[in-house]
Amino acid sequence: MLCERKDDMARRTRANLVVQTARRYVDVYMPELHGASLRLHRLDGPPSSPRYAVTAEACLVARCPRGIPTALAEAGECPIRTCPLRRSVRLLFSRGGDIIQVVRSQVHWG
Repeated sequence: MLCERKDDMARRTRANLVVQTARRYVDVYMPELHGASLRLHRLDGPPSSPRYAVTAEACLVARCPRGIPTALAEAGECPIRTCPLRRSVRLLFSRGGDIIQVVRSQVHWG
């Protein structure tokens, strides 16, 4: 049982490292997303594939012309999949916590 806890702690620490790295990247290279909430997703796949995806998005206008509530958009729950008013980023990370790929777009990553 002690081994299970140790493995779980290592996994959480690695996930925290990924989120911290993603926050630094977003703050430095995407100032329009500064302070946006980050969502961490664990990925499955072969050993050489990305292990984590971190997404962030923000709407650039204070009031949506399509009538979507601001709170819904800020929570990343906007029902509009592609919107020219949205800025989003998807960062893919290796198992070691290195950034493998960065995708900037106007897409809501689900």
